[in-house]
Amino acid sequence: MSNQPETNETPATGYTPAPRKVGLPRFFELLGRDLWPLYKSSILCVAGFLPGTALAILGMMGGSALLTVVGGVLGGLLGGPFLSGMIDTVLRALRDEPGYWWHTYKRAWKQNWKQSLLPGALLGLFVGSWGWMLRAQALAGNTSTALWVASLAGIFVCTGFFSWLLAQVPLVDLPLPQLAKNAGLMFFGFFPRTLAAALVLAVYWGLTLLYLPATILVIVVFGFWLPVTVAGMILYPGLDKVFKLEETLAARRDAEIEERMEQNRPNFDH
Repeated sequence: MSNQPETNETPATGYTPAPRKVGLPRFFELLGRDLWPLYKSSILCVAGFLPGTALAILGMMGGSALLTVVGGVLGGLLGGPFLSGMIDTVLRALRDEPGYWWHTYKRAWKQNWKQSLLPGALLGLFVGSWGWMLRAQALAGNTSTALWVASLAGIFVCTGFFSWLLAQVPLVDLPLPQLAKNAGLMFFGFFPRTLAAALVLAVYWGLTLLYLPATILVIVVFGFWLPVTVAGMILYPGLDKVFKLEETLAARRDAEIEERMEQNRPNFDH
């Protein structure tokens, strides 16, 4: 299953690319080339999660655990396909795949929306439940340090697990149990990357949610694209090793070049 952003407007043909940058130079390279596709996919993602998130916030404000959890599940269910589309955009940018963003985004959305519903709902269930639990602990005022540590550790575990799980949706067409199994294996197989990506996501969303509504502008401007892009850069080498993303893309490019050469080859049979 293929996926990606407005990376390059014309397909690459027969050339040897320069060694890929890493770290901050690579991040700024992606921003210089793909900021607009990343931002557009992020705005769509924010819009997809908005109805359920609003319901969850009402539940938190009204002291209703049920409404908070239902809002989280609804947000994940509606926002899952848009999150998958944005992850697809990020992965295409990371593997420097050419294509027009809107065309590839629509194609990926149509291919992956069904497969992304259940993972999105599970993500929403986790966020809603954990958000309510942390709120209840804060209001209680006498929560033990051990319980706070366990709660925060749980956030890192679930964030790391869902990072690997959701990254697979745009890449492979597998049932949820297999996606979950793969996510668990990659979670431990690339544990330093898991820990780093989970830390980025947890800190970003933790601070963003903690200082609402002051951080509404942050959500509009940086939304999902900034943390997902940074986390994607961290996880990408693991995904490439498991799913051979670069090898597959190189084979596809070679096939396209060979096909063009075949079409342009003179026919001396006539």
